[in-house]
Amino acid sequence: MIKKEVIDKEVDLSDHLVILGSGLNAISAIYGITDNLDDNIKKIYVIDAGLTKDNSLIVAKKDCDIKMPSPKFKIQANHYVYNSFRSMLNITSQGFEAIGSLAKGGLSNIWGATIQPYSNKELSEFPYNYEDVKDIYTRIYQILIGSRRKLLVKKEIKHGQFIISDPLLAINSRGNNSDYCHLKSCGEGCINCNKNIFNSKDAIDNFINLNKIEYLPGLFIKSILMEDGFYFIKCMELSSDKIVLIKASIIYCCLGAISTSKIVLSMSRNTSEAPLLSTPGGSFFLFSFRNFHKKNHSILSSKSFTGSEEAGNYEGNIFPFSKNLICTYFGEFLGGIINFIFRKVLFSRLFIANIYFDSDMSSSIIACKNDRLIINSRTPVILKLFFKKTMGLIRKEFFSEGLLVVPFSEKLLAPGQDIHYGGSIPMKKNPQKSQCNFNGELEGFKDFYIADASSMPFLASKGQSFNSMVNAYYITSKSVKAQTQD
Repeated sequence: MIKKEVIDKEVDLSDHLVILGSGLNAISAIYGITDNLDDNIKKIYVIDAGLTKDNSLIVAKKDCDIKMPSPKFKIQANHYVYNSFRSMLNITSQGFEAIGSLAKGGLSNIWGATIQPYSNKELSEFPYNYEDVKDIYTRIYQILIGSRRKLLVKKEIKHGQFIISDPLLAINSRGNNSDYCHLKSCGEGCINCNKNIFNSKDAIDNFINLNKIEYLPGLFIKSILMEDGFYFIKCMELSSDKIVLIKASIIYCCLGAISTSKIVLSMSRNTSEAPLLSTPGGSFFLFSFRNFHKKNHSILSSKSFTGSEEAGNYEGNIFPFSKNLICTYFGEFLGGIINFIFRKVLFSRLFIANIYFDSDMSSSIIACKNDRLIINSRTPVILKLFFKKTMGLIRKEFFSEGLLVVPFSEKLLAPGQDIHYGGSIPMKKNPQKSQCNFNGELEGFKDFYIADASSMPFLASKGQSFNSMVNAYYITSKSVKAQTQD
């Protein structure tokens, strides 16, 4: 069947390890391999679309109708990160804002950088508990912050059923060197300066320089077929539209939940659709009656908050207003005027907050028909009611902390706008088709591992990326240890 395809180039990587993608999970997968496998045993190849600011124009298709509340999506310089994703994957969505990336580094180019470990309760459907992966959590934390510090428990201010804490962020803040971010009021803000926020593309470059990987950018993965015990990855060369066929025997798929789902659903002849988990969310404004915290111009989280189990499962973050944030929403001219007139009030008193709920509150289906990816979703009535109830509790708790939830500012996000996707190919003790076993291996496909959030059976309301990286490291490290024992 494969030989009937029109192939312009063939590459044999069957004696090596192949990683698909270059985002946060791909980086974690590389570390999971290199930390546990001798360099001389197998070579690591990374296949990636790898779009950058400089070469993004080679993809002519644009996705200009993306509706996202985050200001990062309003910045022209960031458009290359997510533009063309829906067009290239031929996505049709109903009631769902599908976001993904073909960029080098994936969505780590614009992520929120929060570090929030899952609890044992949140890991109850996983093949491991917190103690089992405690060392992996520490390892990923060290990778993200660029130091050997141990993962510490956040400082918390408990008030009844409500907890406010200082967030852990994936920022390199070591030493006194001005090259590093100290979360000070630099006047620019992270909306324009990302050099100290962990970015996968920098890690990819580092692996290349250390000869740890062979990076193959400019390849858009169209499909994967299995024949005679080998995988054949059909790629389109973005610069020429030529078809490249890559032969592989061991694959770690780290393309992100939507891209991975399309690949897997197209591989399985018996499954055409699957649930797509997300963490539904909302947003609102806060006005501070007193000095809430030391201000800075970072648009990363300055405080995080959560409810106890009695109050319901939710997590949220609080962000300061900045000049750049205002100008992003209102334009440089009008934003400048607003900043000049209301600077003291806006910068010292006004905040933006978001809130997320567990994936139990999501209701989305992803399906693959022919080469078309279809995502359908709706906002469940129970979510609307829960959001209203939760905001009532939050309003009281914040007020006791000197913070007023600005009236009529509460807004429930549309499905998909959280950009926390996963669970479409979940790990199960007794997996069915298009599911994984507890090793992350796709059922019916030996040595094909799902090392991104697709294999996570549950998404907690906390930031997903950190926990997904831990899951990717767990899967890859376990698989390579097994390979060395064979």
